[in-house]
Amino acid sequence: MKVADVSWWPQYLESSIRQTQREEGVLGAAVKTISDKVDTIDKHIDQVMEDAPTKLKVTVTLCDADWQKMQGLHTQWLGQEKQTLDDHHKQQETLWQKQSHRLTDIVRNNEGVWLSQRLFYIVGSLSLLSFITIVLEIAFYVYFHWI
Repeated sequence: MKVADVSWWPQYLESSIRQTQREEGVLGAAVKTISDKVDTIDKHIDQVMEDAPTKLKVTVTLCDADWQKMQGLHTQWLGQEKQTLDDHHKQQETLWQKQSHRLTDIVRNNEGVWLSQRLFYIVGSLSLLSFITIVLEIAFYVYFHWI
């Protein structure tokens, strides 16, 4: 078996490496150019966004027919909103009337517990005082008995 002559192989590899390095340089330069252009565009967009509120002015001209149409649509929308609010007010009024009749029936039949404001504060104060006294008694018992 005869061995093939491969002496040309190192030269071919060196040539391929140099060509790849040249192409890599060209590709790197292209990427840098594109990146610089994108950065420039980004800076211009940022500048436009900063200047827009002060420099951007819009003028609109409407003919009378379009203006009347816009006013009609606005009036129609206001009417719908007013109707919705009126319906809601009627529902609330109905609920209040039902609650009022229910409360009147309870009072008429002497159902439920009715306390006067003075009695509520007296009973509430005594209950709170009793609770605080019990808590203090437990605290003193624990403190003097266990410590």
